Amino acid sequence: MSDDVEVTDPRTPRGAPPPKRGRGARLVLVIGLMGGLTVVAATVGSWFLLKGAMGQHEGKVVDGGFLEVHLEGSLADAPGDAGFTLDPADAPLILTEVTEDIRRAAADPEVKGLYLEMDGFSGGWAAAQELHGAISAFSASGKPCHAYADAYDNKAYYVASACTDVFLAPAGVFLVTGFEITSEYYAGTFEKIGVHADFEHVGDFKTAVEPLQRTGPSEAAILAMDGMLDDLYAQFIDGIAAGRKLDAATVRAAIDDPPVTPSAALARGMVTGLKYRDEVREGMAGEERTGLKAYHAQAGNLPMGKRIAVIYAEGQIISGESGTPLFGGSMVGDRTLGELLDEVRKDEDIAALVLRVNSPGGSGLASDNIWRGVERVKEAGKPVVVSMGDYAASGGYYIAAGADHIVAQPGTLTGSIGVFGGKLNVAGLYEKLGISLHTWKRGELATVFSGTSDFNEAERAKFREFLEAFYASFLNRVSAGREVPYEAVQEVAQGRVWTGQQAKERGLVDELGGLDAAIAQARTLAQIPADEQVAIERLPKRKTFLEQILEDLEPQAAVPAEVLAVPGLRESLGQLWILDQVLGDGGVAAMMPGRIEIR
Repeated sequence: MSDDVEVTDPRTPRGAPPPKRGRGARLVLVIGLMGGLTVVAATVGSWFLLKGAMGQHEGKVVDGGFLEVHLEGSLADAPGDAGFTLDPADAPLILTEVTEDIRRAAADPEVKGLYLEMDGFSGGWAAAQELHGAISAFSASGKPCHAYADAYDNKAYYVASACTDVFLAPAGVFLVTGFEITSEYYAGTFEKIGVHADFEHVGDFKTAVEPLQRTGPSEAAILAMDGMLDDLYAQFIDGIAAGRKLDAATVRAAIDDPPVTPSAALARGMVTGLKYRDEVREGMAGEERTGLKAYHAQAGNLPMGKRIAVIYAEGQIISGESGTPLFGGSMVGDRTLGELLDEVRKDEDIAALVLRVNSPGGSGLASDNIWRGVERVKEAGKPVVVSMGDYAASGGYYIAAGADHIVAQPGTLTGSIGVFGGKLNVAGLYEKLGISLHTWKRGELATVFSGTSDFNEAERAKFREFLEAFYASFLNRVSAGREVPYEAVQEVAQGRVWTGQQAKERGLVDELGGLDAAIAQARTLAQIPADEQVAIERLPKRKTFLEQILEDLEPQAAVPAEVLAVPGLRESLGQLWILDQVLGDGGVAAMMPGRIEIR
């Protein structure tokens, strides 16, 4: 496309998208009724905020010692708030900063080894693979790598298995028991409260609406989930086998009949030894340890000259500004991301762009606006490489499709090329609450987006025409970006979710790897000499504490603590809230099916 193509400005009225018609108010009624069924549970103390996602020990940098990495909870994929600090540089490190530092330490002659302590790591599987890859690279350098934990679950053990030695506390817990996914279906609940989910989808495997309309999965959903889970499980087995130098059959058998006692785990080769934490640390006799945060600070300031920008797109895709949803998490706004893309496009010192996508999708309209921003960066002569995180599905794949090169982890969940849309009819809920309704209308299709009636035949036909047109546009974007025939895209689309490995086999991804591989490819495409020093600039920049305070002063909706305290309810209501926002923005949702969390 040429630069004179008209670009929609998110700050101006957009054509004539279907009006929201009070979606938020209806959703509040549903949430309020569901929230009334909850009980009070414990709240989270503020010390978690102070501690941050990483609890690595810090101190002065000691040459010739061990690098100490302490992984606790989940690592943020994108730069976020700085926490209780005035300086954003004091904020917890993000995932790709951690992996970058571990890889740098592997080649650093001043670093003698790596000490890894696992304490309840809970990131996604692609994040676990990003860490596993960096630690494997460190181990391959010939330097010792010691991992320790009081307890290992699937993810913690997978990450630790990349070390040369894996230690477990003598009275520790070894619970590597395989994968489990539980999906929630709300049709029964909706029936009880008088809500009917009236949705249409395009793509045989676009099953995102099933949790709202069914009490269990369809055959298409089962087929897609089984295929995805089989591939992820094989990756899990193979990764552990490679790290522990065992054959895959031995690892599989150890998971099917798990060694639940520490001595059994040792006997079956799953751990190197049973030691207390102090014994492992004393085993590095006389070796000083440098905390990861202190080591990261050694990298210094950005060198002058050419830069490669890394823009992080994390969360559901919406129109407008990026932010935090009502129930937590993150949202990437097309206006916010568009401004960053424009900044990169206009900066003559930025030679290439890496777009880090960690998104399950969202608004079709917003996804298309972001796609256009990426195209303009390419038109400015700057190569664009996409690095995929845990998710780059549906709208997340849409914004990636036009890149010059796409890199994904084998365990990334991507594809889901399909769309859906519809509405929640809450007329029954109003009736249960004793509220009577009467509607006047002018125009045969005036009630097409009414929240108190289902689609009639004419409305459904018109709405489906709308969805199918957007689906065709989606396929065209992928066809052009991937340089494959439209018919070939149809075969791998249909809303089906693929792992990164499956996506590479089907031509949706070019390369398997992490952010480091994407940056290397961007450097190659930008024709930057191997001996030339290049700075990596991460965007958006972290907010300072004062910026957060000013932002928090803005009026925001609040969620009752009773709702937030109930396990699983916050996430479920968060999905409904996001869906309500997305469907109110153009009527087309390009999102993957529900919340896929593999334990």
